[in-house]
Amino acid sequence: MTIPTSSFDLSMARFVKYIVSPGTQRFALVRSFDDAYSPAKDPYRQMRRAVQVGRRTGQDEAAINSAVQNCRAQVRGHYIDIARGWLSFIESRADTVLVTPGTARWHATDLTVRVTPDLVLTHADGTTDALKLHFYSDPITTQAAEITLWLMRQTLDQTHPGARPMVLDVRRQREYTRVKPSPAYASWLESEAASLAFLYRRHRAA
Repeated sequence: MTIPTSSFDLSMARFVKYIVSPGTQRFALVRSFDDAYSPAKDPYRQMRRAVQVGRRTGQDEAAINSAVQNCRAQVRGHYIDIARGWLSFIESRADTVLVTPGTARWHATDLTVRVTPDLVLTHADGTTDALKLHFYSDPITTQAAEITLWLMRQTLDQTHPGARPMVLDVRRQREYTRVKPSPAYASWLESEAASLAFLYRRHRAA
């Protein structure tokens, strides 16, 4: 059975996870791409929404505290850590205005990657940051942050032209904004996209 390449549309998070995963784990990861989305599989969905609502209303602390109080008991400790990091980060950015980002698509030969910032913040001086938030307990790796930033930069014309891409490791309040320039970067990611698409087609044909 042949899967049309045009039908293979993948989130940026899954694409980045595939690239940074060891080769022996990649096929199992690709098989999981067929799993239907469920909010239960995204334990930080409630916190992500709280971050957006808090910035939209200017009531960051109230929105975040509500998320902490109403989350499942199993994730409450994680939410407390995230709340502490986010409120500290946003304290010096209380004058920012939330802009709803668009969803962009980065196209490789065999794969399309959806790129959506978690939020776009415009500062009083007119500068704008497009943020992707890392909520997980393990720190984001430099490589994963760089890949994410590169993809966001390639698609800013579709999400928010002129914005500065930023990856924020929320718990550790660590900001990533720079990618080491490399003429071969695009070729490398295109080859990874081709590899992922090959494994996906092979899985679906099995």
